[in-house]
Amino acid sequence: MSDLNNELHTQIQYSLIEKLSESERRYRELVNSLREIVFKCDRFGNLNFLNRAWTNTLGYGMTDVIGSALGNFIDLDDRHLWSETLEKLQTGVEVCQELRFYHQTGVIVWLELSAQPQSETEFSGSLININDRKHAEALLKQTNEQLEARVEQRNIELIQANHDLKVTLEKLKYTQAQLVQTEKMSSLRQLVAGIAHEINNPVNFIYANLNYASEYTEVLLKILQLYQQTYPVPSLQIQEAIVTCDLDFIQKDLGKLLESMQVGSDRIREIVLLLRNFARLDEADIKNADIHAGINHTITLLSHRFQSESGNLVIQIIKNYGVIPYIKCYPAQLNQVFMNILNNAIYALNEAIANLSISQNPQCQTFSPTIWISTEIVDETWLNIRIKNNGLGIQESVVSKIFDPFFTTKPVGKGTGLGLFISYQIVVEMHRGKLTCTSKTSQETEFCIQIPIYS
Repeated sequence: MSDLNNELHTQIQYSLIEKLSESERRYRELVNSLREIVFKCDRFGNLNFLNRAWTNTLGYGMTDVIGSALGNFIDLDDRHLWSETLEKLQTGVEVCQELRFYHQTGVIVWLELSAQPQSETEFSGSLININDRKHAEALLKQTNEQLEARVEQRNIELIQANHDLKVTLEKLKYTQAQLVQTEKMSSLRQLVAGIAHEINNPVNFIYANLNYASEYTEVLLKILQLYQQTYPVPSLQIQEAIVTCDLDFIQKDLGKLLESMQVGSDRIREIVLLLRNFARLDEADIKNADIHAGINHTITLLSHRFQSESGNLVIQIIKNYGVIPYIKCYPAQLNQVFMNILNNAIYALNEAIANLSISQNPQCQTFSPTIWISTEIVDETWLNIRIKNNGLGIQESVVSKIFDPFFTTKPVGKGTGLGLFISYQIVVEMHRGKLTCTSKTSQETEFCIQIPIYS
């Protein structure tokens, strides 16, 4: 009976072992048939089980890597992530982490690791190949970056196109303004030429006859004096007429009257000359000229005005000429610019002297009215001519208007408002240069003439 029981027990054990082996075989076949890698590691991350997917995915033989550390197959740049993951597993935390592994050929393969602790000494998990997904993500990122780059480039192109359109529009506006201004100036020059011509004829007639009128007046006054000497006691009717007409006053005032008429006609002739010069701005010839010689010639012509109107101060001229070549320009017109600017400087200095004298300011004794003239070449392309004076200065609100036609800060009868306007036309229109003024009230005033240098 005992032997029968032992034999039965042995048969049952064999049967159980066969069933268990069959179950384990099926389990292994099932695990090996999986596409994802199934692994087991000890708590230090050393592999002690792998399925066939390991070889299919990474190329290493399973028996060759059992006992090796899983971290040895992870890319160097991701091993810090694996260290953090291992620490979590050792503390009983389930993890999921994307890591880069080395294929046996050296190629990088992206795997998604999912693992959970099985006990204090072991954890298991799976590795899913996400290489295609990562490549797709990289491709998508690259595509997005390319799209963003194209959008950015397009934005830049649109911004540039917008800027170019603005520049073109500004150029069109400027050209339109220049055309309008040119047309206005052409019409204005025709009008000015006509006015100058119409004024010039009667003025010349008056100017020419003033000398004769002065001579005839002197003759008549001499004859009148002879009559008074010959007939010291005129008739009662003549005596009454002398008193009524105030003959003595007429004799004294007639010369002054003729002299003021002479000054007035001179002034009208000067204005007509300015108008005629303005109307003929485009008629001069361009040629190479010595700018310093032109400035010096202008100074010589104005030398009689360097004595102040009060007679007690002399205006100093300080020259600081640079080394400059002959300049291709309209020399006669540039000399007119120098004349106009120097005339304004002399006027401003005389006004300063007069104001100091009237106010009995102690500075009048130390004030030295001065005009500074300097020349220099800038960037080898521009000739700069600076004319500065230490007169009263110009209000900032007025500086922007001083080149407008017929605008003047001088009292009525002292200025025409054409000098600086004509100067601006000569420098800017004829020479393609620049004419600027820098000044403030009670400070020095400087005019800067910039002429381009042409080879």
